[in-house]
Amino acid sequence: MRLFRILFKTLAVLAVLAVAAGLYLAYAPYGDAALHPFNQNRNAVWLEHRWLEKAHSVEEMEQMFRFLDHHGIAYVYPHLIPFDSAGRLPLHNREQMRAFLATARRVAPTVKVLPWVGGLRVGYRRSKAGTLDLGDLGQRQRIVAECRGLMDEGFDGIHVNVEPVANGDDEFLALLRALRTAVGTGTLSVSTAKPGPFALAFAPNFFWSPAYYGLVGDAVDQVVIMAYDSALPTPGLYRRFVSYAASSVSGSFVRSARTRVLVGIPTYEDHGLMHRKGVETPENALAGVVAGLRGRTGGGTFEGVALYAEWTTDPEDWEMYERVWRGHTVP
Repeated sequence: MRLFRILFKTLAVLAVLAVAAGLYLAYAPYGDAALHPFNQNRNAVWLEHRWLEKAHSVEEMEQMFRFLDHHGIAYVYPHLIPFDSAGRLPLHNREQMRAFLATARRVAPTVKVLPWVGGLRVGYRRSKAGTLDLGDLGQRQRIVAECRGLMDEGFDGIHVNVEPVANGDDEFLALLRALRTAVGTGTLSVSTAKPGPFALAFAPNFFWSPAYYGLVGDAVDQVVIMAYDSALPTPGLYRRFVSYAASSVSGSFVRSARTRVLVGIPTYEDHGLMHRKGVETPENALAGVVAGLRGRTGGGTFEGVALYAEWTTDPEDWEMYERVWRGHTVP
């Protein structure tokens, strides 16, 4: 009986300590808003599909590129219609696409334009049912051919966003390796799932393990972490997660010295189970990035941050980005 009481008290103490530690991690201040050297003006932004789908005046496109160049944006990912079930890009506005690229070359020649392609996997539904079946070799080959056609139009590379992709998915790796050849000397960029020390057996597409991140990184030139929709309930926890993502992926998960890492920063204000307004804010994300990079030894593979997305980033977000990330005070 005495042994039982000792065991019970020990478990009770451990439970209290575990709760206290959890509360500390959740609510203790965390992050780094002090001046830092990590911005290289090699940042990125995802653009709405209207830029490649709907006709725009030259003046409107020029204004947009000057604005982004002024804010240290080096990569833009304009959305192109997702691949259909045959692995083809549905008809889109080639004239606008060419005008957009020509404007970029004239107004912001250092900005790289990587059309954002991909789509939702078969078996999943968001606004529409998924169309991508990466197990279909013929579909993968047609996707590669379409991307080769985009490179022939003069784009600087391709940005691939296929969701969801489970940890260890060999078919996704096969697609990336084929695209690496198709893109040639251009930049092959990929949106990647959240990093974790291991994958979750019950949700294999939620976290990617260090080993799988290494394989993806070996196949591409640029990894862009989707560091949002984490379902974390407090700012402290979210900042800690982004810190871990920035540090681990750029520090050791991505093994190739050629491959660059960007951290996705949410600027949208949706509120739900996966994305909590007031938690996954751009300021919390940027403070987490800085904390993750602070004090690291060696150069790593970190390149910049990527704003998701242009159509949800308001003037206050841009001001905060300039202040926290680029160290500029906007009057």
